[in-house]
Amino acid sequence: MHRILPAMALMTCVLCVPAQAQDPHSKILIDTASNLAIANWNVSAAEWGGKPGWNIALRTLHGGRQEGVQVIEVDNGAMTFTIVPTRGFEVWKAQAGKLRLGWDAPVKEIIHPSYIRLADNGGRGWVSGFGGLMVRGGLASFGSPVQDGDQQLTLHGHVDYLPASHVSVRYEAMPTPRLVFRGVVDDVQTFGQQLRLTSEISCLIGKPEIAFDDAITNLSDAAQEIELLYHTNFGPPLLGAGAEFLAPVKQVAPMNPASAVGDLKDWSHYSGPHAAPYAAKVFNMQLYGDASGQTKAMLKSPDGASGVLMRFDTHGLPYMSLWKNEITPKAGYVTGLEPGTGFPNPRPVERTAGRVPKLKGGETYHVHLAISALTSRSEVADAARAIQALAASPPVLSRIPTGP
Repeated sequence: MHRILPAMALMTCVLCVPAQAQDPHSKILIDTASNLAIANWNVSAAEWGGKPGWNIALRTLHGGRQEGVQVIEVDNGAMTFTIVPTRGFEVWKAQAGKLRLGWDAPVKEIIHPSYIRLADNGGRGWVSGFGGLMVRGGLASFGSPVQDGDQQLTLHGHVDYLPASHVSVRYEAMPTPRLVFRGVVDDVQTFGQQLRLTSEISCLIGKPEIAFDDAITNLSDAAQEIELLYHTNFGPPLLGAGAEFLAPVKQVAPMNPASAVGDLKDWSHYSGPHAAPYAAKVFNMQLYGDASGQTKAMLKSPDGASGVLMRFDTHGLPYMSLWKNEITPKAGYVTGLEPGTGFPNPRPVERTAGRVPKLKGGETYHVHLAISALTSRSEVADAARAIQALAASPPVLSRIPTGP
């Protein structure tokens, strides 16, 4: 699959969403075109069929800064996870048995976008609601705040604070039973970007994995730049002294001078929480993939008994960043595994380096990403062997920062 494709057929499908679902095993939950927004709803295998044990619940949250936020809580029989239509169709948290995927963010509520001012704190207002497991950056930009020509870009763009304009869910019995959640998020301004995210988040019944099949479409008739980052975040029990990042790394470099301190020694290993003063480190890399461009990356727990595996297509996500924020637990102890269209440098830096894709009018950019929970030593060992098999040679370490 090419990463950029003409989108006439897809555009017709996306723009002409039916007001009511025809499939008895599907449901439209939000649709701005028909002024539809269901507040609370649920369904399970008892109603739609399949192996017992799966269920879906749509809830509207109340109180504090979460007032009005809608969440879709999913249990597929092996994993539970929460999708947030109000927040860019992100995934807030997940759990596979006793293994938690996510982190202990200082922000506890899923804050409604109406309480977020992205321009605050020098363009870093994005962090005021940051706390999710998988948070996208984009669609027009991500990375540090910067003045880019006549545009003032804020941290990681807009998409995580844009509510979905269309949300639906369906159960597919064949060929393998799975649940599919579809969201449409428009990042559109008059005299500005006209970009649409169409996301399908899916899971097989009984498998501890979440898959993302996303498409960004240029809705305008003029060429537009895009950037997309999957800011995927983990804390304990996966993160701790002795945890390790594994990937078939082709080349790696620090993002900035602070990340270069230590001469990249143990850049892929974790040493545990550090008291102030401490500076987070980011390492930018490219990974080897298989013949079809698929690659893998894993965070292995300190004891090696659990982990999380990410699989993605390097045609759509050709770059990878590792964010190590090993500060004290209550301050936001977390690491981020972040596949993207580029590195989280300011957009002008990425443009100069040739890492900012540009879509013609009507074109669509496709990406695929899957996140799997590994809950046994044997699964972790198998994943490590698969990653090692992809590595054609040892990584090339550059000590020159990729950004300012």
